[in-house]
Amino acid sequence: MKLRKRLRYLYDYYRWVFFLILIAGLILFYMGDLIRQSRQTVDLQGFFINDRQNLFPAKELTEDFSDYIKIPRGHRIAFEDSLFIDLDSSGQYETASQSKLTAYIAARELDFLVAPEELARYYARSFPLMDLNKLLPEDLKDRLEEDLVWDGEGNKAQMAWGLDLRHSRFLEGTAWDHKESYYLMILSYTPHWDALVSFLQYAYEKAPQP
Repeated sequence: MKLRKRLRYLYDYYRWVFFLILIAGLILFYMGDLIRQSRQTVDLQGFFINDRQNLFPAKELTEDFSDYIKIPRGHRIAFEDSLFIDLDSSGQYETASQSKLTAYIAARELDFLVAPEELARYYARSFPLMDLNKLLPEDLKDRLEEDLVWDGEGNKAQMAWGLDLRHSRFLEGTAWDHKESYYLMILSYTPHWDALVSFLQYAYEKAPQP
């Protein structure tokens, strides 16, 4: 039997076997990856929501920030940029994204989130957020003072619940179209304050030129 006919015979009679083997291999790989990740300590977990311009590419940021802080073996950074939320939409993807965000906050697994201004202001009224004015180190607070977002104006301002990222490495000097402002918010329960301070320092360092 010629090679071409032999391959055709194998395809016709065993393609479902090959397909099942492929699926089984993918499942085993996925399970192995989950087991590996479950054995690692998450030093910082963050969500970037509604990133339509790919300003916060999670995979690249995870790798770059991990190198920046020289993360030790057995530890990892967990960033995600796949969540899209529209409070006026009941679409399946938007609903699933909102449910995931709420679940991570309820489980106290999320350290920070970045979202467009309108959505961020809504979450500022819904989620327990850290007062950045009180908890940022003085040198970093002085540097970021003009970008702090307050829950009031003038003498009525009570707490700095967010940080406008317009001067960060993610937006300044990039392809950002300025149609939306992006705010960073830190959850009040986070135990990863040292990693968060490092992330803010990283965010406001100028990105190296390619």
